[in-house]
Amino acid sequence: MGGSAPTVMVHVNAADLASGVGVGWIDGVEAPVSLKTVHQRICDGGFQGVLFGANNQVLKLGPERRYFNRAQRRAITARDGGCIIPGCTAPAHWAEVHHVKPWAKDGLTTVDNGVLLCWFHHHTIDTSGWEIRMVKGSPQVRAPGLIDPQRLWRPPNRHRAHQVLTGPPNRG
Repeated sequence: MGGSAPTVMVHVNAADLASGVGVGWIDGVEAPVSLKTVHQRICDGGFQGVLFGANNQVLKLGPERRYFNRAQRRAITARDGGCIIPGCTAPAHWAEVHHVKPWAKDGLTTVDNGVLLCWFHHHTIDTSGWEIRMVKGSPQVRAPGLIDPQRLWRPPNRHRAHQVLTGPPNRG
């Protein structure tokens, strides 16, 4: 989206969210969605809690909690240049910011804990076998065993600022 994520209303029972068992609902979608989808929406754009009373009246509207702000996204984009999964060519403006240490597990919303992933890799990162870690503020990725049997941690090296020149720069 090139900036902030759009606002999507997702409804979920707080007990279900805390336990990891249950479903949620998205406005405009008839069928319930998995809690995995709820967590992805929270990761993508944040949340704003609403506390309801016994008669479904709104008792409290919590503060909006958006995660990576525009300045953080710009810094992460400058560092990553696009999806950090090797071989993926998705540019930065198609990417989403992902918490390396999940927000639900007390991961901080900082540049040092965010990376760019395309929609596909963001929505499959927990099941694909790819792993991400941060080392001194830079991401490293480890491929699944079928792609890299040695399972080595590697820097993405996607952004042109990370490329090593072999000769003098072209001065035109």
